[in-house]
This record gives sequence, structure tokens and C-alpha cells, in this order.
Amino acid sequence: MMKSEKNDKALFFSLLPLQQTGGGETYTRNCAISIANSGIECHLISPTEFSFIYTKDKSRFESLFDKTIFIREKSFQDPAQESFVEILSTIHEYKYVWIHQYLATPLVFDILLVNHPDQIILFTNLGFEENAGDFWIRYNRLPNHLFVEISQYSASRTKKHTPNVGYVYAGAWKKKLEKSFFKIFPKNRQFVSVGRLLPHKAFEIAIDALSDNDHLVIIGPESQDKRYKKFLETKIKGKNIDIVGEVPSSDRDNIVSRSLALIANSSSVTYDNKVFEQSELLGLVLIEAILNNTLPISSSQLALKEVMTLLQIEEFIYTERETQSLKSKMLFVRSLTAEEYRELVEKAKKIIEHLFLWDNYWTRVQQLIDGNMRTTAPFMESNNK
Repeated sequence: MMKSEKNDKALFFSLLPLQQTGGGETYTRNCAISIANSGIECHLISPTEFSFIYTKDKSRFESLFDKTIFIREKSFQDPAQESFVEILSTIHEYKYVWIHQYLATPLVFDILLVNHPDQIILFTNLGFEENAGDFWIRYNRLPNHLFVEISQYSASRTKKHTPNVGYVYAGAWKKKLEKSFFKIFPKNRQFVSVGRLLPHKAFEIAIDALSDNDHLVIIGPESQDKRYKKFLETKIKGKNIDIVGEVPSSDRDNIVSRSLALIANSSSVTYDNKVFEQSELLGLVLIEAILNNTLPISSSQLALKEVMTLLQIEEFIYTERETQSLKSKMLFVRSLTAEEYRELVEKAKKIIEHLFLWDNYWTRVQQLIDGNMRTTAPFMESNNK
């Protein structure tokens, strides 16, 4: 396996801001911490604003980016701000350059232009694909490039465009898993859904599936989609539903742990019949539910199905957008004895420890890099002749 040198440094670049608390933002921060915990100094860069990415002129080079330096998990500097030009001028200093949300904006090409062949360039998609068409038309595969996707499903989508693709799972820190002692089996009728209020999250399916005595809590920041918000407000009238918005992680965990099940409704078709090629690429909420000793119920969306199958709880997958199918899974959870419930959760935790730990994530990524470098070695030699 590739060994880290003393002065190895990693530049971790998110092409979307990280100020919001969501699955993608959390994933990016944990990636950077995982690298830093391995002993490699990691510089995490992200734009201070979202709007600049659509500009067509050179104003993006004057835009400000947050820069946080991670040494170890408990030792990192407060963010400092730098311009894009300043960041580009230092990229050559890093051994690893990792670009998250590479399909978000043409800025990715400015970063790639200043790389050199001795660097290792990694790419990860977290679902924002505003610039996907442009990227795959212009992307030129190089031997030091590797796409490290977050699931087999996500990797299969990338492989349609380029062969230098792999995937590595992550989603839980061992210390949280070890603290996740099973508590008293929940006897209430509370269900919970977590995510931004966006149409592809399909919260309306859970709302329609509620029985008269059920209670649903929806957790997550509001979106800018006013039509969908109004649609949900109409749907919840007369039902025992609380939309609590964005809450601190400790409060969110407490609500999830007190719920009978977490429901992940993501769908490839929205309430107004718009089609999403991908509504999820992994489904971290499923792992977070297990960490809070709560069984998840998920739609048959492919990424969610992948995680549920890995956790060996596929019997709680319902047919996407089918309310009656979801109702049957909710009844199934209610029918479990305390011991049956506990056994399913504890089995899933063991699988998370084996497959989804952040603690050894960077080690597993390095193994993927090593395998890719061996595969591309002949290609590199022929290009160096």
C-alpha cells in the first residue's frame, strides 16, 4: 500500500459551500477529518457563497473561499478566507487534490489546469450535477485521476463515462457506534423523516401512509421550493405531524432514537411528475437511524436499496411512491417483538462497523488508489515514451 511521507498534504476542495448542515456537507467534513486523522495535513476549501458558481466571467477568480486546516480531529484552525486565485497558486504543493461535487460547476476545470502529473487527483460526486453535461464532454482522463464514489450505484453511473472509477463506503465513526447502546424498545407510534424539504425527498408518501394514531416528525432545513412547501402544508392539515426544521444534531438524534422507525421516502419521480435520474447516491440517514437504535424503512430507490440490503434489513424496503406498500412496512415494524427489533439493529451495527467506518476510510481509499495506479501503469509508461 502507498505510504504517506512526512510532508504529504491533501487539498480537499468542495465546489459547493459547507455552511448548511446536510448529508453532503457532513460527508465532506468527515472525509477531511479521516485524512487528517491518518497523519496527513488536510486543507479543506469551500466557497463562501453559492451564487458565484453561475457567473460566466472572471469574477469567480475574485470570489472568497473558506480554508480550514485539519491536523488531527481535535486540532484544527479556524477558517481563514482566500481568493480562488490564491488557492490555485498553491495547488502544486499538495500530493493529493480531492474535488467533491465535481459536477457542480465549471470551476473544476480551473483546478485541473494547474495540476501536475505527480499529484493524485480524486473526484467524488455528492449529488449536485448542474454542470454534468459540460463536464463529461470536456473531461480528459489522465493516469493520475481516480473517481472515488460513495456507493456502488453512484460508481455505476460514473462508469458510463470513464473507467477509472471505484467506490468506498463510509458513514459512521467508531466512537459513536460504541456509545450506541440499545435502549428500551420504543412503544410509541412516532415515525421520523430527515432531510431537506425538497420534492425528491417525497415526504408526502410518509404523510399519506400515516394511520390515525401515528405521529410523524419531519426534520431538516427548508428549501427555496415554495411550491413544495405549500404542497406539504396542505397535506399535513388534520394530521399529527410536526415539521421542526433544522435542529442541533443532538436534538435530531434524540428524536430519531425515540421513534419507532425512520422513513426515507426519496423517489425518482416527484409529486409533480418531474423525473430525477438520481434522488439519492447513498442514504446516510439509514446509517444514522441504526446508530440511534432505530430501524429504517426506505423506498426502493436504488442507492437506498443498496444500503438496506447491505445492512440485511431489506424486508423494510417498500415500493417507491406506493403508499400501501409503505403502510405494510410500518405495520411490520409495529408487529416486531422487542427482542426481534433489537436483534435486527445489533446485526446492522456489526455490518456498519465492518463496512462503513470513517476511522479506516482513508486507508481503504489508499488501497483503491494503489489498485488504480497498478492498472494505469502501462498507460502511464506509454504516455511517457
